[in-house]
Order: sequence, then C-alpha cells, then structure tokens
Amino acid sequence: MSTKKQTITIQNEQLCATFSAQGAETLSLCDLRTSHEYLWWGDERWWHGTSPILFPITGGMWNGRTLHDGIELRIPKHGFASKCLWRVVAHEAASVTFALSSSDDDVQKYREAYPFRYEVRVRYTLDGRTLRAEFFVENREPEQTLYFQMGGHPGIALPDWMEPRHPDGYLKLEGTPRRLLRAGEQGCIEVEDDMAPRSFPVPLNDEGLVELRTETLANEALIFDEQVTGATVLSRDGEPVARVTSTAPVWLFWSPQGIPSPFICCEPWYGLPDLQGFEGEISERPYIQSARAGQTWQGGYAVEVF
Repeated sequence: MSTKKQTITIQNEQLCATFSAQGAETLSLCDLRTSHEYLWWGDERWWHGTSPILFPITGGMWNGRTLHDGIELRIPKHGFASKCLWRVVAHEAASVTFALSSSDDDVQKYREAYPFRYEVRVRYTLDGRTLRAEFFVENREPEQTLYFQMGGHPGIALPDWMEPRHPDGYLKLEGTPRRLLRAGEQGCIEVEDDMAPRSFPVPLNDEGLVELRTETLANEALIFDEQVTGATVLSRDGEPVARVTSTAPVWLFWSPQGIPSPFICCEPWYGLPDLQGFEGEISERPYIQSARAGQTWQGGYAVEVF
C-alpha cells in the first residue's frame, strides 16, 4: 500500500472513524449499527475535502504576505499542513495520534514560507458517540516565540439531501451570535473606514435557526468572532445530525457558493483571515496564537453525532 494513500481506522462500541496520513484528515465517521456516514465524503462536484487541518494560518493573508521581524513570509491560504504527509506516532483501538514536524520531508518545501522549528500533533479519540480532535503545537525554537493559527474544517453531510429542495437543513448556534463578519476582497475581512471589521446581521429565522440556503452562504461563509461556542446541524425535518463544539474564538460555516450543497462545514478556528489592507507582522494577525520557546499550545474540537 502506498504511504501517500495510507489510512488508519479506530472504533469503539458505537462508531468507526477513518483517517488519512495525508493531512491527518478525517475521512469517515460512521455508525457501526446503522452504517450511517456523518462526514462529507469529498465529491469533486462540490468539494474534494472532508475535514482538513489548517496550519500555520487560517484563511488568507492580504496580498498573500505577512512579516516576521521585517522579513516577508508568503504562506499559502489555510497553510500547508493539509498538503503534507503526517506520521502516526500512537495508535490504539479508539485513538490515533498524528505528528508533523518542521524537519519532515514534506514540510521542507514550505521552509522559506514558515522558517520556524515546531511539531504539530493531532490526537483523535472516539468517546461514546463523540469524535474528539485535540491539537498540540510545540515550539522547538530555542529562544523566540512561535506565532501561528490553527483550525478544524469538518464537513457534516446533510441526510436525505435532494436538489433543489430548500432549505437543505439548519444550524442551531450556541453562544451569543449577534453579528457576522464577512470575507471580501482576497478572502480577507471587510473593514470600515477606520479599519474596524464591518459587521452584518445574523440570518436567524423565527425559531432562532440559520436556514441552510444558497443565499444564506452567498458571501463565502458565515463568520463569527468571540460569539459561538458550538453548533448543531439539523436535517430538513429539524432532527439533530451532529453537534460541533470548541473553545476556538472564531467560527466559520461554509459550503460552496452559488449552488445547493449536500453538506455544511462547521469550522472552529484559532485565527481569522487578515483584515483588508493589513500589512503588519505575523504577531499582529487577528486572533494569532503563540507558544513561547519550549512550550506547547493546546486546542481542538469535538463532533458528537446523533
């Protein structure tokens, strides 16, 4: 079996989850009793991904660049972790841990874009009807602080999806959703004249739910900062499908623009795309995360299925 195509499976009494070593991406989350698949399966007609990991940035940078101590860095949108082969460093019946280090072969091509020493790990664990993803970012620099962003991108399949019925489903948001940010030019956050983020109303219906319609997601994604703590995806009939929770300060809800879609991505991000016009240091990027020399940062998310 080709290493690039290597898959790893874990399971408990209720669920089975499969992952790819390429990107440490979750490929499947399946009910063992009913064989129901909860994750989007990556059909190219809509989106080839299923649940990529975003590192060392989330979203894009203004003009594709940022600075570190005055030196220009050009990091690709969403970073490069999803494009690299991760190592399996631990594997038990219901848990698997992947690692990606700055010294790994696949990472070397990005060394100029992100010239720091680090190791990123993600530990996936099945706990009852929940898949937990735990992120660890270890700073291996001897003296300087490591700056980065990190995010999850799980795509939840909408059951019984059939084009062109609307809505495709619903989102029940947890927290205090009161305003939206919006990605505009270059995928960066729209700003007011004073360079403050521009805000927009949250499209809640009379039941307090977000209806998953083409027009609802016409501006790339619904983007919240410091407002959402979790979200439950509901079917057309209002039945719960999956609940995603996280401590992440930023949440995005995305499906392809302009077309009805059979899935919705619930994305907890420890970071935000640049504000339009931003030309500062990486340490000043919105919701930047950091780890001091020798320290390890932690984050993550969980997907509970019904």
